[in-house]
Amino acid sequence: MEFLNRNRELQQLDQFLRREKPVFIVIYGRRRCGKSRLIQQVLQKGDVYFKADRQAPALQREQLVQTIADNLDVPYDATFRSWESLLIDLNRILKPSQTLAIDEFPYLLKNDPALTSILQRLIDGHKLHYNLIICGSSQNTMSRMVQSGNEPLYGRADVIIKIRPLAAGWIQEGLQLSPEESIREYAVWGGIPRYWELRNEYKDLATALLHLFFSRDAILLDEPLRLLSDDLRSAVQPYTILTMIGQGVHRPSEIAARLEKSLSGLADSFQKLIELGFIRREIPFGESIRSSKRTLYKIDDPMMAFYFRFVLPNKQRIEMGLGEQALSQVLLHLDEYVAGEWEYLCRMALPLLEIQGKQWDIASRWWGTGKDGKETELDGIALSIDKTHILFSEAKWTQKSNPVTALMQLNNSINNCRKFADATVVKLLCNRVAVPCSDDMMVVLPSDILKVLK
Repeated sequence: MEFLNRNRELQQLDQFLRREKPVFIVIYGRRRCGKSRLIQQVLQKGDVYFKADRQAPALQREQLVQTIADNLDVPYDATFRSWESLLIDLNRILKPSQTLAIDEFPYLLKNDPALTSILQRLIDGHKLHYNLIICGSSQNTMSRMVQSGNEPLYGRADVIIKIRPLAAGWIQEGLQLSPEESIREYAVWGGIPRYWELRNEYKDLATALLHLFFSRDAILLDEPLRLLSDDLRSAVQPYTILTMIGQGVHRPSEIAARLEKSLSGLADSFQKLIELGFIRREIPFGESIRSSKRTLYKIDDPMMAFYFRFVLPNKQRIEMGLGEQALSQVLLHLDEYVAGEWEYLCRMALPLLEIQGKQWDIASRWWGTGKDGKETELDGIALSIDKTHILFSEAKWTQKSNPVTALMQLNNSINNCRKFADATVVKLLCNRVAVPCSDDMMVVLPSDILKVLK
C-alpha cells in the first residue's frame, strides 16, 4: 500500500534534518501507525536505521555496529562496553549531516535504564555530531521520557512528534473502496495503516475478518492485549473496563459496581485509557465536563470497539475452530454496529462542513429526559461560531431511510429536548444513501463526510 498523508510530519522532519547543527528528534505513537515507515521516508543515503529488540545490551550494541557497517559499507568491527562509548565513537563514522535512527527505543531502555542519562550528558555536552532520532510504540514510556520534568531528557528534544491514526477520509484511497464501503471498513479497522495493509491481502471484508480475527491463529486475535501491554504494567483492569464498555456498559458508576470497585479506584485506569486513545468521555451537549454527572465512556478506537463487541464474546468458539460459524452471526449485525461509528464520524465532521455559510463549533450528542418525561436523544448538536445558529443532526445508516420520516423524528426530538439557545435552527440528515432533500433539511452522504475528514 502506498504511503498516505503524513505531509505535516514529513515537512517537520525535513525542516529539522536540514539544520546545520545536529538535532535530537523523538517520535512515538501506538503500534502499527506507520512510525517506522515515516522514518524510512525521510532517511537519505548514508543515514542508518536500527530497530532494537529485547536482547541484552551488549548484543544490541553488536547489532548496531553490524548494521552501520552493512549500511555504510565501511569496516566497523569494534566492541563497546557501554552505549556512551559507542555513541561517541559514531562521530568518527557519521558526518554531521547524517542521521542515526533507533526504532523501538524502549527495548533498549528497559535493559539499560541509564541510557536516558547517558543521552542527556551527550546532548548537553554537545558530544553528538550527527542527527539522532529515537522512536517507540510505548506511548507511556516515550512521552514521559521527554515530557516529564523529572526525567533526564526533559527539554532536550528539538522536536517531539506523536504519530496518530490516519483520519477516516484516507481509507477510501488506501483500500480503493466506494464511500459507503469505506465507512463500513473504517468502523472495523480504524485509522491504522498496518490493518489496512493486512485487509488489502483479502478479496473482501468477510474474508479478511475470517483470517485476521475469526481463526485460531489470526494475527489480530489478541491485538488489544498486545497494545495495552505496550504501555501498562498490568492490563487486567483496563482490559476488563474495555470489555464492559464494548458490551454496552457505558456509565462509570455501573462499571464500578460490576467490578465491585469505587469510582476513585478506577480513575487511573479510565484516565490512562483516554490518554492512550482507547476510550473517550462523552457528556451531553451544553454541559460542563467539570461539573456534569452524566458521563458515558465509549471505546474511541474502531478496531477495539469491533473487537470487544464481536470478537471477544466469540473467542472460545474461535479457539474451538468455529470462527466461520461465529462470523456468519456477526455479519448479520455488522450494520447495526457500523451505524454507531457512522454517527460518531458525522459528529466529528460537522465543524468541517460548510452548512449555510456558517462555521460550526465542535458537535456533541445530547441525551436526557424530554419535556414529555421520556428519554430523548439527539445524534449531534453544534452551535455556529457566532452563536446565531444551532445545528441539529440525525445520522442514519439504513438503505431504506425515508427523509420525511427522519425529518419528523428530528423535529420531535428537537421539540422534546430543552432549549439550548435563542438561535436559528438548522437541520441536517447524515444519510448512507442519497435521498431527496427538502427546504427544511439538508442531506450529507458518506462521500461528504470522508472528504472533510482528512
